[in-house]
Amino acid sequence: MENIFKSRSREAMYRELCEAAHFCNLCERTLDNPLLFPSSKKILSESNGNIYSKVMFIAEAPGRLGAERTGIPLCGDKTGDNFESLLNDIGWHRNEVFITNAILCAPKKPNGNNDTPSKEEIINCLLYLQMTIDLIKPEIIVTLGIKALEALSYIYFHAYNLRNSVGKKLQWKNILLFPMYHPGPRSLVHRNMESHKRDFKKLAKIVHPIEGIIKVESFNKNQKERYNAFMPNKLHQVVVSILSSLGKVSFFKLTKLIYLTDLMALESFGQTITGEVFLRQKDGPWIPKLKDTIKELNGNEIIIRKVGDKLLLFPGPSPRFSINLVNEHLNIVADVLDKYGTLGEFGIKSAAYRSKPMKYILEQEKMGRNMQKVPVIYKDKISYELGNEILQKRNRRRS
Repeated sequence: MENIFKSRSREAMYRELCEAAHFCNLCERTLDNPLLFPSSKKILSESNGNIYSKVMFIAEAPGRLGAERTGIPLCGDKTGDNFESLLNDIGWHRNEVFITNAILCAPKKPNGNNDTPSKEEIINCLLYLQMTIDLIKPEIIVTLGIKALEALSYIYFHAYNLRNSVGKKLQWKNILLFPMYHPGPRSLVHRNMESHKRDFKKLAKIVHPIEGIIKVESFNKNQKERYNAFMPNKLHQVVVSILSSLGKVSFFKLTKLIYLTDLMALESFGQTITGEVFLRQKDGPWIPKLKDTIKELNGNEIIIRKVGDKLLLFPGPSPRFSINLVNEHLNIVADVLDKYGTLGEFGIKSAAYRSKPMKYILEQEKMGRNMQKVPVIYKDKISYELGNEILQKRNRRRS
């Protein structure tokens, strides 16, 4: 059986994928509106482009005046005209790239106008999107719009958001990811055509649609060995996960977010994610290793800038690794960011101080104990558990 699959050409497998997609009827919107969706045309065919391209564009959904009418993604309407103009501006041609959508049918409102694809519709189409990516094997994926970027996170989790990630070279699985805004007329309100052109020119410096990633950086042997030998630990990965979601974070806020992440993991699973020690300091829980950790990431996964008396961290230009945390840990990071990610420094400090371990430390300080540099979390135990252990040891010695 394995030899049979090896003998099948990419063209044959792609034709089978297109045929399978044509018979899909998973979405309720299509089934509930047979008059509105008489054919439910799936925009996946030879017209999507070059199946050997190194560049895959993923837009949101076919438009009723564009792809649904022409059978060609990003073609036939104003969005298609803008996309063609942007390609031409960097000397690329449609037959050099591969173009698809997060969902393959045109989602419409009851009045027949274009609609935004729902989460359910995106998830229903994920299998086709994943199989398309696996078949094309692009070296870089360019997402066009929020929904396209969101769709990839359901295949393999990422915490990138469009506003903070647009026009940046990011890592997703073993593929480079380059998020852009959608070239449709409405999206031009958020990012004008000149900004789109700059994004496309930046893309053209990273990759050639046929030859692949352009090797710009020249490493000497020692630099290359250090680059390839970097092995991220869990703290590295949590830092990058938080930063890729928020886009920018102060060192102070990052410390508290990691503390709240590890505390939530400890309460949920009995273990922290990072395995790090958190000590009591003046401004709350503190990770002794964090400054060294961000120095190790600086220039690659993150950029450190000092603004006044604050250290600010930004996503870096050349990540050396993909996030490899288990789904349970990724969900904890996402939950913490949903709950605390928008808080300012005062709010995040208050959240840390309201946690059970810090409440215990504050109570002890009111009783006159010096708790500076006392562990808040240590070896998957929290402050009051550690305090009870110390008391028990003292009592045993006395007895």
